[in-house]
Amino acid sequence: MGMSASQARLLSITSRLTNNEFRSQTITNSKLRLATESTEASQEYMDALDSKQLMYMYYDDNGSATKISMTPAVIYDYSPLKNQYAIKNASGKILVSNQDATNFKETNSLSQFLERYGLTNNSQYNAYLEQMKKYNEDLAKYRAEKAVYDVEYSDYLEKYKQYRIDYQAWLDSKDKPDLYAQFTAILGTSESPRSCYSSGLSGGTGCYIHVLAHLLDWPGDDTASHETYTASNGQTTGLDDSDVWGAAMHSIAISQNYKAISDEIALEEKLCDGDDNLIPAWKNGGVEDKTKENIIQQAIDEGRVPTEKEILSSDYIYDADTNSVVGIKTLKQKAIDLLYMLKNNMLTTRDEQWASLVNFTDGDMKNINSEEPEKPVAPIPPAPPQEPVRPLYEIKLKDKDKSQWYTNLWFAMNGSETANLVMAINKDNEEELKKDPTLAEYMFYVNDANRNELTTNYEIFEDNLYTSSTWLEFALEHGIVTLDRAQYQDPSEDSGKSPRTFADAITWNSIAYTNATDIVAVDDEKAIAIAEVKYKKRITEIENQDKKYDQDLKKLDNEHNALQTEYESIKEVISKNVERSFKAFS
Repeated sequence: MGMSASQARLLSITSRLTNNEFRSQTITNSKLRLATESTEASQEYMDALDSKQLMYMYYDDNGSATKISMTPAVIYDYSPLKNQYAIKNASGKILVSNQDATNFKETNSLSQFLERYGLTNNSQYNAYLEQMKKYNEDLAKYRAEKAVYDVEYSDYLEKYKQYRIDYQAWLDSKDKPDLYAQFTAILGTSESPRSCYSSGLSGGTGCYIHVLAHLLDWPGDDTASHETYTASNGQTTGLDDSDVWGAAMHSIAISQNYKAISDEIALEEKLCDGDDNLIPAWKNGGVEDKTKENIIQQAIDEGRVPTEKEILSSDYIYDADTNSVVGIKTLKQKAIDLLYMLKNNMLTTRDEQWASLVNFTDGDMKNINSEEPEKPVAPIPPAPPQEPVRPLYEIKLKDKDKSQWYTNLWFAMNGSETANLVMAINKDNEEELKKDPTLAEYMFYVNDANRNELTTNYEIFEDNLYTSSTWLEFALEHGIVTLDRAQYQDPSEDSGKSPRTFADAITWNSIAYTNATDIVAVDDEKAIAIAEVKYKKRITEIENQDKKYDQDLKKLDNEHNALQTEYESIKEVISKNVERSFKAFS
């Protein structure tokens, strides 16, 4: 049996009533969420009312205080009556603007850095620095030249010392007869030998022994003294009648020449005997002939004992006990050694004999007389460079306070806890003004300093952070950055702060931002205004939505009442229809 229309309607009404109840519950829940949102909006507004903003307060020339939202740019912007602060990161490095960093990197000294800010004109000081650079180059060159000069002068002193010896020897000998001239007058030279000399050079020993005999001991007649001589090898040799034969055949002039030479040789031997300070005459006025080889020393250097022939042929005296050279032979000793070798046939070849004879006659004998020695010339010392005059003031400045501000900044960036003090120039000193007329414009000065090339003590702000107040507040509150303040320091009053400071100076001291009197926290009016607008707008939206929800609920309530009435009416109709149906079939 199918469903009646009344039953179908009753089911439709029941469905709508259920749906209305669900919608009503949903709207009620939404109204509860609106209440929560209203509470949250109120809390945000209340939080905004409590918000603070860091402000930097400074004074103008009239003493009026000005507050401005604190950013790194505000901190670093110079103003005459502002305290100077530096912002440091966790590494202790000062944070600076890109412009300040560029000015620091592109300059080498404080003077050049200050010039970037128009505080000084360094033309005079820069000229001095260039002069000093050239002076240091010239000084290095001078020192190198001076080192060479010192060596040359030391050599000159030795030469002059020898010159005085040579000169005295020349004075002593210049009035003596020219013995070599007398010798060559008798026997000629090695190039034009005569008589016995010619025979000796040709290899004959007999005639030359006559010559040596006459030179060693001229008796003045045909009789010989038969004196015995000790050669350098310790052996003796003597003269017999045959060695001096032929004296009577010489002319009187030749005989006198022989005697003069013999007497001079004997005198030299007498003077040098036992006195190491006296110099043999054959040494050319005291200067040893460097062309003569020291064959004895050569043998010693080779690790062997010199031969007998080397001992006799050498110009030097050999001591067998010490195996060393102990002196220089006199001309007489050389004549004795040569006589010994000739008489004992030790010169075995003609060339060897020729060389020995020439060495003795045209060498050693010739050197008995000397020419006047040439006086050595003293070297000219190099002239030292003239050090340039340092300017009266290294850095002359226009604006004292601004100059001190950027001087402090430079020293902080350069890694120093202190800074040089900008001082006033004494305008009463007329002499200073005459020397430097620019002092009328540049009234202050500071000592220069060089940039630290080994390390840097700064980092650069990112552009968006340099002008951000919210970042700076957050960074200070959370200890990401800290503040240093530049303060005047008198070491006599507080030397413990910086023991390296020996004069008035500026020192950088750490300070908590909450203790800085010119940094204040004020109500953030902007944030409050924005929060108030947001709050009112949100509350209005919530209230409007709440009213809409109320209207929707009212509509649902009316509809619910109507449906409920209809539901009851249809239910009653259906009930009566059922009752009638039971009665009809009963």
